Amino acid sequence: MAVARYRLREAALICWTALGLHEARYLIAYGDHSGEELAQQGHAYLPFASALAVGLLALAGAQLLATVARARRTGAHGGSRRAAWKLWLVASAALLVVHAGQELAEGLVSSGHPHGAAALLANGGWVCLPLALGFGGLVTLGLRGAELAVRAAAGDAAISRPLRPLLAGAAKRSVCFFRGCSPLASKLAGRAPPQPS
Repeated sequence: MAVARYRLREAALICWTALGLHEARYLIAYGDHSGEELAQQGHAYLPFASALAVGLLALAGAQLLATVARARRTGAHGGSRRAAWKLWLVASAALLVVHAGQELAEGLVSSGHPHGAAALLANGGWVCLPLALGFGGLVTLGLRGAELAVRAAAGDAAISRPLRPLLAGAAKRSVCFFRGCSPLASKLAGRAPPQPS
């Protein structure tokens, strides 16, 4: 069950970032005219795909909240799945595969879209590798952040002990920020100047 929950988060983040990679590719290639090019090249399905990705992300977020609540109640967490660098490489490769499949399918069904290798390499296709690495890093951060939240909720001493002072300090600073208090009121002021003799 824990693996299925992890896979849902992974799938949601891959879907969301794959759409971001696709959009970024066309923005880099066409700049301000990217919307017109997307319309001409058969990308009318993108709003529907975006809605599905948002729904999947919302489902994964709800599932994560339920997992955090369960971890807080039972004290059990799933543990680490993979090393971060492996997760980053796998996510980046998955994004490249999804993007290639998306572009090849668009070339088959749309008359205005390049076909075959041109679908992958034309229109700024060369930027897909660095973009996939960047978006793969975002997937890794999202999955690791979710894992840390579950482990902290479960009371993992290795996670919660270092996070407690950090979170307490952040809470104090946010209270001070929202109340608009001065540095003098929050003990953030330096020491007073020396008294004249």
